[in-house]
Amino acid sequence: MNKNEIRTFALEDVAIRELEGQEAGESRVITGTAIVFNAESEVLDENGVKFREVIKPEAAQMAFLNTQDIKLNLLHSRNDTIGRSRMGRGNLHYSVDGRGVNFEVEVPRCDLGDRALEMVRSGVYTGCSFEFIPDKYDVQERADREVLVTHTRFKRI
Repeated sequence: MNKNEIRTFALEDVAIRELEGQEAGESRVITGTAIVFNAESEVLDENGVKFREVIKPEAAQMAFLNTQDIKLNLLHSRNDTIGRSRMGRGNLHYSVDGRGVNFEVEVPRCDLGDRALEMVRSGVYTGCSFEFIPDKYDVQERADREVLVTHTRFKRI
């Protein structure tokens, strides 16, 4: 577990935030939740080992996030970046609450930005994933040879 991991949460909360005074469809702001705290992931499978993961709140606090170079990519493609927060600065903004890490991005006026907006508006994109390198975690064996991995610190997001 010392490599980049990608996790997806089945969320139905990625949306376009309409700004006051704008007509419907004019907003270029996408909002959502990127990391959910204290919730078990779907069953994952790595080399035949079935496991679930839980992200604890201490793994992704603002002080840590503000040291990261976080990119918002379409479908994990590093060539399709629509948002970025480099050490807390950029067009990608995030906040942490009791539920998890939320984000807001004003997408650029370009083919990628237009595509992202249309995919969210049409309901094709309904959730988020995030990529990380784990640092501190606990492993607990469960029934049916399933394992629960609880992350308490990341090396990088």
